[in-house]
Amino acid sequence: MTEGVVTEERGPLGNIALAATTFYVSDLDGAIAWYAEMLGLEPMTVGSDADRYAAYLVGASILVLEPRTAALDPAGPGSESTTVNLVTDRDPAAAREDLVRRGVTCSELVDSPNYSSFLLRDLDGNRFYLSRPLSPEAQQDLSDAASAVTTGQIGTA
Repeated sequence: MTEGVVTEERGPLGNIALAATTFYVSDLDGAIAWYAEMLGLEPMTVGSDADRYAAYLVGASILVLEPRTAALDPAGPGSESTTVNLVTDRDPAAAREDLVRRGVTCSELVDSPNYSSFLLRDLDGNRFYLSRPLSPEAQQDLSDAASAVTTGQIGTA
């Protein structure tokens, strides 16, 4: 059994092939336009199941936008603390400056020993945390995580 990977033998969830984050939005078409204009992100697909949705490939993650009415347990805009963490190679100060100029709500830049980061919100208050590793240790951790994702060797010795 591989450490860090949930299998039927280890837990009730079975073998998880993919994890995606869903942000619930007030206006799906407005959100799609905002993500394109403000963040430069285009959906990899726009489709419909029980409700319409837009899915984005963001790094090694999938981000799905769905109407707030599709949520099983809906909360008001910006009232939840779910955050998508985006790790970038771009200078966060420059990224923040560009986003603020476009009208995106951003926190102040915070530097820690290992990362330079800030929080940004979409038009419904959903949160992204943009970070760039500063230390060699953080850069190695990121490299190890990226390798684990691409090879499927998460938590193996």
